Amino acid sequence: MTRWLWLLVGALVVLGAAYFAFLNPDGVELHLTPGRTTSLPLAAALLGAFAAGGVLVGSFAGVRAGARGWRRWRTARRARREGRRAAAMARAQHLVWAGDYGKARRELLRVEHGAVPSDATRLALLAEAHLNDDDPAGARRILEDGLHQTGPEPRLLVLLAEAAERTGDLSAATDALARARAAHPAAGRWSEALAVQGEILLRVHDPTTLAREERVLRGLRYQAALAEGEPRRAARLCLAIAREDPDFVPAWVSAGELFERAGRRFTARRVWERGARRRPAVVLLERLERLNASEGNPERTTRLYRRLRRRHPESAAVALLFARHLIAHGKLDEAEAALNALPADAAGHRLVHVLWAEVHRQRGNSSLAAETYARAFGADLGLAAPFRCAACRREVATWSGYCEECRRWGTLEAEVEQAS
Repeated sequence: MTRWLWLLVGALVVLGAAYFAFLNPDGVELHLTPGRTTSLPLAAALLGAFAAGGVLVGSFAGVRAGARGWRRWRTARRARREGRRAAAMARAQHLVWAGDYGKARRELLRVEHGAVPSDATRLALLAEAHLNDDDPAGARRILEDGLHQTGPEPRLLVLLAEAAERTGDLSAATDALARARAAHPAAGRWSEALAVQGEILLRVHDPTTLAREERVLRGLRYQAALAEGEPRRAARLCLAIAREDPDFVPAWVSAGELFERAGRRFTARRVWERGARRRPAVVLLERLERLNASEGNPERTTRLYRRLRRRHPESAAVALLFARHLIAHGKLDEAEAALNALPADAAGHRLVHVLWAEVHRQRGNSSLAAETYARAFGADLGLAAPFRCAACRREVATWSGYCEECRRWGTLEAEVEQAS
C-alpha cells in the first residue's frame, strides 16, 4: 500500500512539472560567467533551481543524521563496553564469594586486557581477591599502582593498610589509615567519613589501635548527629552516644542544648545533671547554673553541688564552683567551709586565693585587693573561660566539643578543671 502511494505521489509530481513546463514554454537567458550565456526554458530553469535547493537541504539533513547516527553508535559501543565490564565485575564478585580467587582475578584482568583497572571499585575487588588468596604483597603492589591513577581513594587506602599490616609493615599500614581519613575531609561530610571509619575498624586488629579508632568513630558519630536538621532527632542521637560512653562530655552537652533549643528545658536539665553525675565537667555545671538561674531557682543549683561534692569529693573543680556559687548568693560562711575543705594540693592554687579575696571583699576586708582580683578575672572570676585543650594546649574563648587544632573531641577544659 505504501509503495503504491509513493508511486502516485511521484506521478503527480511529474504531471505537475510537465504542466508547469507546458504553461512556460518561453526560453530564458542564464549568465553562467560574465562572458558565457545559455538559454533554457523557463520551466526547466525554475525546476532545476528547486531541485538544487532540495539536494542542498537533503545533503545538510543527511550530514546531521549521519552525525547523530555516529554519536548513537559511539554511545551504544560505550554502553556495551561498560555492560561487559559490569558483567565481568558481577562474575568476579560471585567468584570471590565462592572462594575461586584466581579465576576472579583472571576475569577482572581479561576485561582490562591485562592492565590494572582504573576504576576504584574494580581495583578494590581485585585487591580483595589477592588478599583472600593470601597474597598481600600482590594486593599491595596493585593498590599502590592503582592509587596513582585514582588518587587518594579512602577505600583503596584502607585495603592498602590491611595489605601492609599483613606483610609486617605496620608503619605503612598506619600511614595508609591516616591518609584514608585525611582523604575524606570531615567538615560537612560526616556520614561519608563514618562509612570510611567503619571500613577502617574492620581492618584494624591491634587492640590499642582499635581503641583509638573507636574513639574517632564516636567523634564522627557525634559530628554527624550535630549535622541533623531536626533538633530532637539530633538530641536523641547525641544521648545515645552519651549512654554508650558516659565519659564523652560533648554528647551530654550537645544533647542538652538541642533539647533546650527544642523547648524541652526539663529534659535538657535532666540530661546535663546525668552527665555531671558521671563527670562533673565545668561546661555542664555552667549550663545547669544558667538554666536554674533563668528559672529563678538557684537553690536547685546548691542542692546539685552538694550531691556532686559527695559523689566526687576529689574534684577541685566542683568545690571551687560550689564556693563561687555560694559567694554569688551571699552564703559566705558556707563558702568559707567549702574552701577550707579543699585538699592541700589544691588549696594553694591562685583561683582559690581569688575566691578567698572575694569572700573578704564581701565581708569588707581588704577591699582594694579583692576589687583588683575581680577586675583582673572578670565577672566569672576566671573559673570558666578561657578553655584550654588538654591535648594540644590550644586556648579558646568559648567551649566546643571538638578541638580544631588537634582534631580531638572532649578535650577542652576550663582552667578550674586543671586545678586538681
